[in-house]
Amino acid sequence: MRKQHGPDLKRRPALINRCTSCRGRGVVTGVFHEMDCTTCEGTGWVDRETGQALPAEQLVFTLSNRLLHLEQQLAILQRTQPTQENNRRGAGHSHLTGD
Repeated sequence: MRKQHGPDLKRRPALINRCTSCRGRGVVTGVFHEMDCTTCEGTGWVDRETGQALPAEQLVFTLSNRLLHLEQQLAILQRTQPTQENNRRGAGHSHLTGD
């Protein structure tokens, strides 16, 4: 159940998408040089609902939150993947490989 009045007690990350004008690069190619994208203000990210650039503070918070989430997913995947042993040693794990 969400609060009906007053400020939120937790800060929520914004829903973002890559900018369609610059395809998430933050720059567009001019005639002779690259320029900052005017749609996303050079960040490569826009608000999912409005399609406009986010304030820098909101964008940093959202990207930081997303990065933490992806790092957690990577750690879980690394723990669940079977470890592969180094098989560079010969029989009986000696240094003699028989080559």
